[in-house]
Amino acid sequence: MAVPNASGEGPTRPGVESLRGPAPSGSAGPSRALVLSIIIANYNACDLLVGCLESISRHPPTAPFEIFVVDDASSDGSAEAVRTRFPQVQLLRNERNLNYGASNNRALGLARGRYVYLLNNDTLVLPGALDAMIAFLEECPAAGAVGSKLLNGDGTIQASVKSLPSAASALFGARSVVSRLFPNNRFTRRQLLHLCRDMSRPFTAGLVSGASVMIRREVIRQVGDLDDRLFYHIDADYCRRIWDAGWKVYYLPSASIIHLSHQGGSMVSFRRRVRSVVEFHRGSYIYFRKHDRRPQWHPMHVLAVGGLSARFVMSFLLQLAKELPAAVGCRRTASASPAGATGRTDRSLT
Repeated sequence: MAVPNASGEGPTRPGVESLRGPAPSGSAGPSRALVLSIIIANYNACDLLVGCLESISRHPPTAPFEIFVVDDASSDGSAEAVRTRFPQVQLLRNERNLNYGASNNRALGLARGRYVYLLNNDTLVLPGALDAMIAFLEECPAAGAVGSKLLNGDGTIQASVKSLPSAASALFGARSVVSRLFPNNRFTRRQLLHLCRDMSRPFTAGLVSGASVMIRREVIRQVGDLDDRLFYHIDADYCRRIWDAGWKVYYLPSASIIHLSHQGGSMVSFRRRVRSVVEFHRGSYIYFRKHDRRPQWHPMHVLAVGGLSARFVMSFLLQLAKELPAAVGCRRTASASPAGATGRTDRSLT
C-alpha cells in the first residue's frame, strides 16, 4: 500500500519503501546499499510510539532505511501494535525492563545502515528532516553526529544544544542555584547555547539531545555502545566520547522534529518527579567522575560536588513546593466531606 507523501495527496517518491510495504522497511535490494538504521526504544508508550512510526511512514527518507523498535517489556500492548500495524519494522522485545541505554545498544549491534538514527518514541518526524540529516553527514566528513532542531507541540523551539558538562555546569547549568536566581548571567549563557548562538544556522555543539541524533556507524564502532549506567546525561556522555575520538558534533536547524516530552508535566506523579530529580543528579555525578580527571581535593572538584549537592537540594525542595498545595487541598476536601464520602474522595485522587 502506498504511503501518502508530505502533502497527503499521493504515493511516496519512487524508491521510498512504506513501513507497511511488501518488502522490509528500507530494504536495499541487490543494487541499493542500506543507508539509515532508525532505532526507537519504547516502554509503555503505545500511543506515542504509533504516532512516531506513522510520522516516519508519512515522511520517510529518500535513501534505503530500516527501523528497529526495542520494546522494554511493555504491558500496554506496544509490541502487539508494532507487530500488527507495522509488520516491516524489526521488533526486539526485552524479557524484562532494562533501560534506555541497554535497549538502544541491543539494536546498535544489529544496525546495518551507514548512519544510525537514535529517535525517542515521543517524537514526530517532519517533512525532509531525515534527508537533511543524511545530506549533512554526507557533505561534512568531520561530523561524527548531528542533532536536529526539536520543537514543542506548539511549535516553539526546545533547548536541545548545550556545552559539554563540566565543573562549571554544576554552578552555572540550567538547573543550578545560580542560574535559577540569575538566569541571564553570562556564565549560564555560555552553558546553554540556545541563549547565545544563532539557532537558524548549523554550528558545532558540545552536545545535542539524544531524542533525535544521527551518528555515523564508523563512529559507533570507534566509540562503542551507550553507557547503560546512565539515564540522564547519556547523550552528554556519548557526545563527549565522540569529541574525544576526534569527531565533531553538529546542530542542524533545517531538520525539524517535534518532541512531546515536556507536555503534561503537571500530570506526572510526585514520586516520579522525585525519582527524576534523583536520577538526574546521580547521572551528573557519574558523568563528572567519568570525565573529570582532577583529584578529589582539587578546588574545582570540590566546587562541582558542592554545586551538584546544592542543585539537588533545591530541585527536591521545588518539587516538594509544587506538591504541598495539592496535598493541603486534598486534606481540606477530605475534612469538609460528610462521613462516608472520604473513601470516594481518596479513590478519585489515586
